[in-house]
Amino acid sequence: MRVGRGGDVSELCAGDSSGFHNDGVNNGYMEDRGIRRSNQVLIWIAGLSVVLLVLAAFITSNRAPNQLDASTPEGIVQSYLTAIIEGRHDEAARYFTKESECDASDIDRAYISDTLRVNLVSSEIKGSSAYVKIDADTSSGGLFEDGYIESHTYRLNQEGSNWRIAGIPWPLWDCGVVDK
Repeated sequence: MRVGRGGDVSELCAGDSSGFHNDGVNNGYMEDRGIRRSNQVLIWIAGLSVVLLVLAAFITSNRAPNQLDASTPEGIVQSYLTAIIEGRHDEAARYFTKESECDASDIDRAYISDTLRVNLVSSEIKGSSAYVKIDADTSSGGLFEDGYIESHTYRLNQEGSNWRIAGIPWPLWDCGVVDK
């Protein structure tokens, strides 16, 4: 123990009530422990955030679609697209107007991606006509890979009390083409 002139020990006790001189030698260990602990907390928070984001994406991408009322224009478009996606082309063709040149053989030639998701954007009824706008979202399958979104509007006519799809509706590009 070092004693100052005249037995003064105040130099040894300056800034530290423990009686030991605080020169910062031992503080490095304590500071490193504190930094490591805060880094571990940040890593846990970041990891938990990633897990929650992945879980949220999984839940939203795998939920069942809302079933719309089949007597409405929106419900007819949903039923038509569901039948096409599930490969029931004869059933899908029943949603066409009586005057339509389209039939199940036209649907047979249409391409539908395995990753297709369809979202209702809007609908409008004007007298005996209705317009239903959808977004067809086709992803490339990967978590960070790009896809593309196509917007399509269906025109429906009222036939009696039922709504029917008029024109050449997506995913068709032509109807009534003669095959060789």
